[in-house]
Amino acid sequence: MPTFVTTNAATDLTTSPDPTQTYFSKKLLTRAKYYDYFSRYAEEIDLPMNEGFNVIVRRWLHLAMALQALTQGVPPGGKIPQLDDFQAALQQFGDFIAASDFMRWTEVDPALNDWVSLLGEQAGYTTDTVRRNVADAGTNVQFSNGTARTQVTSIVSGNFYDRAQTTLMANGAEMPIGPMAASTGIGTAPTLPGYAAIIHPFTYRTVKNLAGFVTPAQNARMPEGCVGCLGMIYFYVSPDPSSVGAGSRIRTGSGGASTTVRNTAGTADVFEDIIFSKRGFSAVKLSGKSLMNYVKPVGSAGALDPLEQVGSIGWKGTFTQVRTNENWLLRAEHCAEL
Repeated sequence: MPTFVTTNAATDLTTSPDPTQTYFSKKLLTRAKYYDYFSRYAEEIDLPMNEGFNVIVRRWLHLAMALQALTQGVPPGGKIPQLDDFQAALQQFGDFIAASDFMRWTEVDPALNDWVSLLGEQAGYTTDTVRRNVADAGTNVQFSNGTARTQVTSIVSGNFYDRAQTTLMANGAEMPIGPMAASTGIGTAPTLPGYAAIIHPFTYRTVKNLAGFVTPAQNARMPEGCVGCLGMIYFYVSPDPSSVGAGSRIRTGSGGASTTVRNTAGTADVFEDIIFSKRGFSAVKLSGKSLMNYVKPVGSAGALDPLEQVGSIGWKGTFTQVRTNENWLLRAEHCAEL
């Protein structure tokens, strides 16, 4: 059974013409996209409808070099190309808000637009967090100190991000952010290509004070949403303003013993950055159905709502995600200053 809304809010769900549905759908998608941090630099794959729900992403492996000089008149042995396959299954996520006809008749505040906003935010946070949980489960990890999460007690530094950048470059990871030439506008300068790092606001507090950090105010050619760059790493801040468990992940009380950094009962809290390159992470959506919203007027359930008492508005997403190269996606773990 749905949980009915009983707060001081009312809405009219008795009619739902097509223009209304269109308006709601656009608003839901716009608000959801705002919170889309962990798939912004994912390789997008559009799965056609009626083509199954299992997705296989494949990549040809490099051929071994042909370093042996040829013998005159004797053909070489040749090579058989090999594939890496990565499989994921589409999943569905969604939620709704239900309201009774009694509430519609007796309450005073029209709340349908507010509900669309709330559900849009929920859809965005949900999608982003599901993708984050897959991205940060990778095996390519770097610690600010020590060799395990339980030893981490130090904050980030310029050397920390230089090591991350170097690791990805050495692994052959392509940069998802291309270089940009300076324009004729005020405050523009050429920008380097780079990787995209999703960080917590507490991490940003330290990062913005590192030597060499460039802000959008210093160079207006930064990518949209970027808060600045350090070398070839561009930073995006992913918060969790409602404390729902979204945003850049914090592993509370999982580091080493320390009271000089943010901690839980004397054990350091560990913060995770996810640094993206090209083609290390794929986001798969069902074509035309990746995110839908639904308005169900009072009485639309037919015999299941014989007294026409229940209406609802909700959303449903159909998507999946998969890491496609562990070496091209890096999780950087560290602490944050008090």
